[in-house]
Amino acid sequence: MTALLEARDLSAGYPVAGGGLLARARVIPVVHDVSLRVEAGRTLGIVGESGCGKSTLGRALLRLIEPSAGRVLWLGQDVTAMPAGALRRRRSDMQIIFQDPVAALDPRMTLGRIVSRPLATFEPGLSRAARRDRAAEALRLVGLGEGFAGRYPHELSGGQAQRVGIARAVVGRPKLIVCDEPVSALDVSIQAQVVNLLMDLQDSMGLALVFISHNLAVVRHISHEVMVMCLGRVVEKAPRDAFYERPLHPYSRALMEAVPEPDPRREKGRIGTALPGELPSALRPPPGCVFASRCPRAAAICRTERPALRDFGGRLAACHFAGEG
Repeated sequence: MTALLEARDLSAGYPVAGGGLLARARVIPVVHDVSLRVEAGRTLGIVGESGCGKSTLGRALLRLIEPSAGRVLWLGQDVTAMPAGALRRRRSDMQIIFQDPVAALDPRMTLGRIVSRPLATFEPGLSRAARRDRAAEALRLVGLGEGFAGRYPHELSGGQAQRVGIARAVVGRPKLIVCDEPVSALDVSIQAQVVNLLMDLQDSMGLALVFISHNLAVVRHISHEVMVMCLGRVVEKAPRDAFYERPLHPYSRALMEAVPEPDPRREKGRIGTALPGELPSALRPPPGCVFASRCPRAAAICRTERPALRDFGGRLAACHFAGEG
């Protein structure tokens, strides 16, 4: 199947000021040599700790920040080489849902105007009435009634605000949506509603999703393939069922063991299984494996030689000892 979106050896970072008055700005590398592909109607789940580069990768895929190396392909076309005009026309096919649902909405606008605003950019030939009707349709699609169009963001709960963000993303009928931690700010019960809504929209619209989260339970529910990132690098990528049945990388296993157990008695017996230590600094990344300083299986080679992503029967892992034991 032809991929909608591909990344090939993609790297990205953020510029920071130099150390002196005349010093040149430098780029802090955050994402390193990431390759992926997303097909229509499929979901790629991207997981990892805070600071691992998940959100930066999502923005680089859409060229909301400029990649420092590598390429992003949309239906075979190089997005990273597109001039501004061509990229602007392509934006309607690639949308994003942000983490903070309330902060992502302009408090001065009604919800109807917020949702219809992308149409003024991507479909300027539509009349005001047609844009209003499309916005109302999008709000109904995400479970908000017609009366919501005249409301303002401060009148909404967090879950309702995120539904408005989803409506704004789908009103232009995109082919792919990057979901950047879309449920992390919501209550658990509301998280389930929003995730199920995204899955329903995927089925009805044929959407491709890139779902970024640190919640492994949510990723398991929505994703077809899982990619694990640690300090800006991919350490494992596998089909969902294979990944959750037997993760190959020690970092993946540590993330799973750190997931809270809903049964207090079982959780008490798991004290001490939380992921130890902190991520190394992106300013001073380790020369070897990015997880070596916290890995219980680390050997001398792990601290000096960075492991390559290797294929293990249709799944990838970057560990010198993956597949052993």
